[in-house]
Amino acid sequence: MNEKKKKILEKIIIICLIVILIEVIAMGIMKFVRERKIDHIKSLNNLIKIDDGYVGVGISDFHQNSFVDEKTYQFTDPISKKSQNIIATQSRIVKYDKDMNIIWENTYKSNYDSTFYDVLETDDGYVAVGSFASQYKQIEENTREAMIVKYNKDGKKLWDKTYRVLSDTEFYKIIEDEDNYVVIGQSIYENMELGNHITGGGIIVKYSKDGEELAHNNYGGNKSGIFNDIIKVDDGYIVCGKDAVNYGIIVKFKKDFNREENDNNLISKKVVWQRTYSNTDNEGFKAMVLVNDKIYAVGALNVSNEKDDEGNIKFQYDAGFVTYNINGKYIGKYVSDEEKHHQFNSVVSDGQYLYLSMLLDIDSYYKDGLRKSVIIKYDINEEKKISETQFDKDNNYVINKIKNIDDKYMIIGTTNAKCGFLGCDYNDIHEYIEIKD
Repeated sequence: MNEKKKKILEKIIIICLIVILIEVIAMGIMKFVRERKIDHIKSLNNLIKIDDGYVGVGISDFHQNSFVDEKTYQFTDPISKKSQNIIATQSRIVKYDKDMNIIWENTYKSNYDSTFYDVLETDDGYVAVGSFASQYKQIEENTREAMIVKYNKDGKKLWDKTYRVLSDTEFYKIIEDEDNYVVIGQSIYENMELGNHITGGGIIVKYSKDGEELAHNNYGGNKSGIFNDIIKVDDGYIVCGKDAVNYGIIVKFKKDFNREENDNNLISKKVVWQRTYSNTDNEGFKAMVLVNDKIYAVGALNVSNEKDDEGNIKFQYDAGFVTYNINGKYIGKYVSDEEKHHQFNSVVSDGQYLYLSMLLDIDSYYKDGLRKSVIIKYDINEEKKISETQFDKDNNYVINKIKNIDDKYMIIGTTNAKCGFLGCDYNDIHEYIEIKD
């Protein structure tokens, strides 16, 4: 081989080596990105105003947090058998000053994930409710155990109690009544578990100020029943949620609602009345408000009368609410008529208007993970929509709740407004808003 051909061959080899090296580096970078691309989350499920600021609850992975340490655990996928380190999503209780600067933050210590859904202020502190996973089995089966936790004014835990009837239990809402706490949620079988338990489904539990369980009751199917919201009335409690697929429920319990040990009826003797609305989506009634002795229960309602070849309704949903009087009599319904599966998930009222947060296009969320929210203003007397207030159009913007605080309206939730090469930061939303007239 002459010298000229030899040099050409050497150049070809060098070029090939460089190409291979570039490909190896590119593959390494892609692998690094896949393995290191992590979404960090910080979200609020509720927020209350106190004398010197605000207290909120929700979830966080506490990435680069000054108050709570980030926690990881190893999870092995039961199908692929691949193991990976998971950053735990932990329950979060946080105190802000009046300018929304964080004063302190805490969590409920558990082995794995946990969540706070609601909080109330007491004379000597705060009580938060939610759920947690204490065993690896619960992570695999996506089940939880409910907890109620008392903190002092400085965020130090005073006591905690756990609760479970069936395998998957969560507390979603807490109210105070006559020096006691009344909590609602769900306790259902895990997936594929069978049984005929009669005290699961949507649950209501009463605790003393010291965390002693005083009463419990339930309504709804033990595979899908749930209570999402509660209203205190003079002679008891009205709750809303769902019983089974496409069945929203409103249930009134007596003030003394404890189910006796010998009460083996599917419907407890302490249930005053129950109403079923068989045309909601699979989440039932998400929230409700009582205005002028009328109950407005919100969610997503079926808007289709079309049936398949077997005579079953081909459900199509849109955001809406159903109205009942204080005695459970059906009055009517409203549907937003947007021809998409939107959903009302929170509602407040000033006596003249309903202010409803609406999640847009639920089906798109399950398809591509994008979720957006708007606020609807509805005139109760004229029975019509007044306005629609939109928010961030380019990113996830999830309003978990709209609050009426001192005649101003605050939205709370989460958004992924900050996304980069290695993932998204889901930041919490807590801001007063102007609602269109």
